[in-house]
Amino acid sequence: MKWFNRIEVRLIGLIVLVVVATNLITLGINVYSTQRNIRELPRELRDVLQAERGEGAALPWLVSKRINGLLHSGTEVVVRLETAANGSQDRVFWLRVPGSDPQPIRIALMPPSPRPDFRTRLQQSLLIATLASSVLGILLALIFARRLARPIEAVSVAATRLASGDLSARIPAPKGNDETALLARNFNRMAESLEKLETERKAMIADIAHELRTPLTIMQGRLEAIQDGVASLEMREIDRLHHQTRLLSRLVEDLRTLSLADAGRLTLERRPLDLCAVVQHTVAGFQGQAQDKGIKLQLRLPSPPLEVEADPDRLTQIISNLLHNAVAHTPAGGTITVEVEARGKEVAVRVSDTGPGIPEEALPRVFDRFFRAEASRSRQSGGSGLGLAIVKALVELHGGMVEAKNRSSGGAEFRFLLPKLETQG
Repeated sequence: MKWFNRIEVRLIGLIVLVVVATNLITLGINVYSTQRNIRELPRELRDVLQAERGEGAALPWLVSKRINGLLHSGTEVVVRLETAANGSQDRVFWLRVPGSDPQPIRIALMPPSPRPDFRTRLQQSLLIATLASSVLGILLALIFARRLARPIEAVSVAATRLASGDLSARIPAPKGNDETALLARNFNRMAESLEKLETERKAMIADIAHELRTPLTIMQGRLEAIQDGVASLEMREIDRLHHQTRLLSRLVEDLRTLSLADAGRLTLERRPLDLCAVVQHTVAGFQGQAQDKGIKLQLRLPSPPLEVEADPDRLTQIISNLLHNAVAHTPAGGTITVEVEARGKEVAVRVSDTGPGIPEEALPRVFDRFFRAEASRSRQSGGSGLGLAIVKALVELHGGMVEAKNRSSGGAEFRFLLPKLETQG
């Protein structure tokens, strides 16, 4: 019974049922209306229509009407039954007109007609019309049901392939803007999104494994060297091991932050705060790193304080990630500028540098997880490839937006916007 579960078969059956039922109801209504109209006709005309012998049976009624007319005009009419030479009995009418001799009028009764009566012929015509329309309706049902069911069947086949793990399953894009065409296009978009997510998931697993392998390999090599006596357990070795454990801890914490943000479970302890004070405090913490690399780190703040409603720890993390990225990609002798300004109902924080900038082809992906425009240099600087992705997630959680671009004078610029506190003018 699998064939019965196909939507095409059920659709055909439903259409055929509707067509047949409609035709039967129409036939019944027409037959009833015809009989009612016949009953409402004058008796004489009804006798003609209901005569069982056709024209021969209707003839005596016509002759009687003529005789009645003659009687009313004063003409003498005599009816006599005579037998013809062939043995048939004919009706003979003798008409006596005043002032003349009577003249016979012989009327031969015609043999019974084999044709059915009017009502039977009408019912047969209605039945034939009903059967013809039913056959036509069934043929149209086959055509339309197949046309309607084909896109749905294609979606079913593609969905089965998708459920079995074939993320490349697609439906040939149909023309038009009806529901089936929209269903096919939406399915293709869904399949493309799933395929993209699966590709990103596999890439992220590979990136995580790679990021974990680098510090673990370094730590394993150092510890084995100490065990074999090749290296002594000095403070310098301990500092190196401690640095690698910090990289691992940061990677794990970054992954945890992103997973919580994706699940919508990253809570923010938002409260009114002075954005300029948070930026100033964070920039001061990076002055030492910038000086060690010979980088000038300058800060530009507006004169009136700008208040926002934000989580101070997460806001500090946003600015720290942007500064860490700028310090890592700015060469010695370069300059990093942090600027805060008001922009209508929003406040903007801009971090720009005089480094090499971002390749144009990398700009659309700069906030992707584990993406590095220069992989080797980022890894050597201790970056996990998650800093900018975390910046984007945290800014959006605060109701803001972040963007990256290259400066016309050289270098990269990152800017994020946050809503200004509503109490401010």
